[in-house]
Amino acid sequence: MMSANPVFVVGVFRSGTSLLCSILNQNPHIALMYECDVWNFPRPLLNARFRFNWAERIEFFNQALSRHQLVTDEHSELLKEIRQPVDLYRAFGERKGALVSGEKSPFYCDRLRQLHERYPAAFFIIVWRDPFEVYRSVLKAGQTSRFFGKPGMLSRMIYHQEQAIRQGRAIALAGARVLRVDYADIVERTEKSCREITAFLGVDFDERMLHLNTADLSAIYKAPHHAYLRRGIIERQTYESELVPPGVAKKLERYRCHWEALQADWLKPKANGSALPPAPVEYVYHNFMGRALTGYDSLVRAGFEFLPVAWLRVYRLLKNWMVNPPSGLLDEKTSIVRDFRKHRLTIMTSIAILELVIFVHLRSNPHLMFILFYAIPCVLVALVVNARWATLFVLAASIVPPIIQYDGDSDYRATFVVVWNLLNRFILLEVFILMLSRIRMDFKKTGFHVK
Repeated sequence: MMSANPVFVVGVFRSGTSLLCSILNQNPHIALMYECDVWNFPRPLLNARFRFNWAERIEFFNQALSRHQLVTDEHSELLKEIRQPVDLYRAFGERKGALVSGEKSPFYCDRLRQLHERYPAAFFIIVWRDPFEVYRSVLKAGQTSRFFGKPGMLSRMIYHQEQAIRQGRAIALAGARVLRVDYADIVERTEKSCREITAFLGVDFDERMLHLNTADLSAIYKAPHHAYLRRGIIERQTYESELVPPGVAKKLERYRCHWEALQADWLKPKANGSALPPAPVEYVYHNFMGRALTGYDSLVRAGFEFLPVAWLRVYRLLKNWMVNPPSGLLDEKTSIVRDFRKHRLTIMTSIAILELVIFVHLRSNPHLMFILFYAIPCVLVALVVNARWATLFVLAASIVPPIIQYDGDSDYRATFVVVWNLLNRFILLEVFILMLSRIRMDFKKTGFHVK
């Protein structure tokens, strides 16, 4: 009979939780859903959320139900039976005939207390991995993934790791069932690690857990950063070059010593007298920024729950049309320095054109509209380079004209007029260059490469 107590596998992103989830799901008695992120949501809004069609919206947000083959279309009768997250876990577990069920998600690092309050008898498996390895993997994934390429990933990682350790210890002291697992044990002592976990969950060990090549990975996102996992081999990933800058590496070493000290009861780290703790300023900064960015992410997630679905569908269609490469190849995920080196002539030419337009505008009647001329360098960069660089030109083309008009005519000196004109220019030009950027990507799809 299936246990009513859910299992949560939690660890900071790129710490090996996907690997562990895939290994555990090889056991016929264990059924873990892959990143449904039911609880990745602003806590004050949860009660309001569960009153509505949250299961259907989760399917719209990240295809959680179809990825786990729980529904074949959005009108499945199963959606009507799901009232709480445990219903979702139970439905997945019953489909497999498992004894325990639950979810794996890196977004629950700062929600362990919340989950323990809701499920006092739940099982928590918390994964630890050296922060240098984690961030190196983040940087590698960021080369092809928009999520991992976002600004502030270091602060997100530090905040999530700090919360996972502190909240994990807090719920353990409060009586929660917590098992800490080292990533090194997962890849180097797989059988030992699996036997400890199955004993913790109260299920039998199964030899199939040692053979990843037979694992069902259909629920895992088909993204380039999961390609190594899909090889079906349990081993560490090797990197051709060092990705972590020296300054960040030293920072991560300080945090590693700090986090190992917090977990000394089970990690038993070797004493390192030369290791310094994180500086107070960097500690406060990264935790504040990590909390703020995580809060922002959860608010965006809330938008997918309460905004009209028709609006969300239009937003997603526009995003896919204008931003996502139609060829399936990444277009925007290159460094801004690399872009400049590759397209130096185009960018410098566009800067010269922009300077010429500004020169003429400064010597013309301030009432004349020059927006078409300011659009020329933006268009050139959007068609040849990418939308990111074009947006920089759009910013310049939006800010400079109100300043010129401000100096040229007293009627333009009201704050409201300056802001209004700036925003209107930016919105108009940005929409225009996004459409042109999409055209450029369509060129690439048809084999016409802009160099």
